[in-house]
Amino acid sequence: MSLNDGRSAVPVVKLTDITQVYGTGDAAVHALRGISLDVAQGEYVAIMGPSGSGKSTLMNVLGCLDVASSGTYRLAGNDVKILEENQLARIRNRQIGFVFQSFNLVPRMSALANVELPLVYGRVGRAERRERAHEALDSVGLSSRANHQPQELSGGQQQRVAIARALVTSPTLLLADEP
Repeated sequence: MSLNDGRSAVPVVKLTDITQVYGTGDAAVHALRGISLDVAQGEYVAIMGPSGSGKSTLMNVLGCLDVASSGTYRLAGNDVKILEENQLARIRNRQIGFVFQSFNLVPRMSALANVELPLVYGRVGRAERRERAHEALDSVGLSSRANHQPQELSGGQQQRVAIARALVTSPTLLLADEP
């Protein structure tokens, strides 16, 4: 079933009453309290709030880096809570693109090699991996800097390499911390 605008009827992200509690008893920190959210395919959502409001915790749950204490998280219709660690790793590699605030580029690797990393982990063949990484760098305007290491790139160029790396797998969900 699809909606009139061509989007899938199943939300890409469906959070229902998500809570995240760290610690126990008097030391318990309630980082998330009853978060419910649906995000449709093609939709852009910004989560804003002051420091300590749970934005990073929510991003970790959305990125399958952390499992919520309670509630349900469905990514493209799949309940992530019932998945095993190897299945979650596969989802993080193939369905979720991450752009971290600090970029997390490998210093001794070229921009091209950094963009190829998710494809290496996804066991994509060398020729296809190289082609897709070049296309991703071209899409962010950095094809001419493919052989440069991160320290040879400006901060903005490093961020674009990180974006290309996040996009190279054509993820279902793209998460950007402090975009």
